[in-house]
Amino acid sequence: MFERMGDWLLNVAAEMPFETDWDSSLNGSWYLSPRRHTVEFVIYNALFLYTVRYFYMRALYPGSPISKLFAAYVPPAKKSKIEISVMVILTASLSITVYQKWARGGLLYLLQPCHMSAMLLISILAGPKDKKWPHLLLNIYFHIMWGTMLALLSPDLRDYNLFFEVENFFIEHYLLLLAPVYMIWSNRYVIWPLSMDVALMSFSIFALYHSFILSAMALIKGQNLNYLLMPPPGPLQAFGKWYRPVMYLFCVLLTMTRYILVEVVIQILPRRKIVPSVREAETGDTKRKIL
Repeated sequence: MFERMGDWLLNVAAEMPFETDWDSSLNGSWYLSPRRHTVEFVIYNALFLYTVRYFYMRALYPGSPISKLFAAYVPPAKKSKIEISVMVILTASLSITVYQKWARGGLLYLLQPCHMSAMLLISILAGPKDKKWPHLLLNIYFHIMWGTMLALLSPDLRDYNLFFEVENFFIEHYLLLLAPVYMIWSNRYVIWPLSMDVALMSFSIFALYHSFILSAMALIKGQNLNYLLMPPPGPLQAFGKWYRPVMYLFCVLLTMTRYILVEVVIQILPRRKIVPSVREAETGDTKRKIL
């Protein structure tokens, strides 16, 4: 069955060479056979779809500690000037990135996790604090910030040759680390307690996006989106055709950095005192939980 599906994939995917060009980070190749792509696509997406649902239900069931935090949370009256400023700076950097990708004909690469993270943080900052989704997305983001750290520790700049492109790469990625620090300090978001269920849910969402959307687009367009068609230069090359399962296992471990790096910031960073909301002012109850 998978052999026939591999043949079908070879016909519908972009035309790619079977020899890998290691000098480019953009162009894809059949480093993995069409059959292997098909097998991994089915297995990974079935697994991650199941684990997203399973750990979501375990973490956010009615009456769970996290649900109680939401119930106790009183949203701030309005956006602060600092919050608006952070959102504008992030938007400016992302806009430059969009222009640069357009100029080089690579808008597809806006789907890369770091650029999507920038869009995610802008949405969280802009979103209404009386809704659950900005808080949900922020706490998921805490568990996948390691991607930004890896990009800064080992930047792949092989194809960056436009004016200000390298500089904006670093600006964008440092903003992706600093914006959440502000969001913790601002005391405007519900920060969830440590939870293995939340950690595994966050990893599963990230992995599902990676294995379903990015993998499909990489094959259709023949572009090495987030190294789904061939590994980056470095340790992953040593695992050969098995580099993707090793990459996912490594990502599970990196997700646990939330327990160390982010938790240290949460515990030691003082929280900002904010103006009571209209509801608090009307009731006279200005006691706010440190969340």
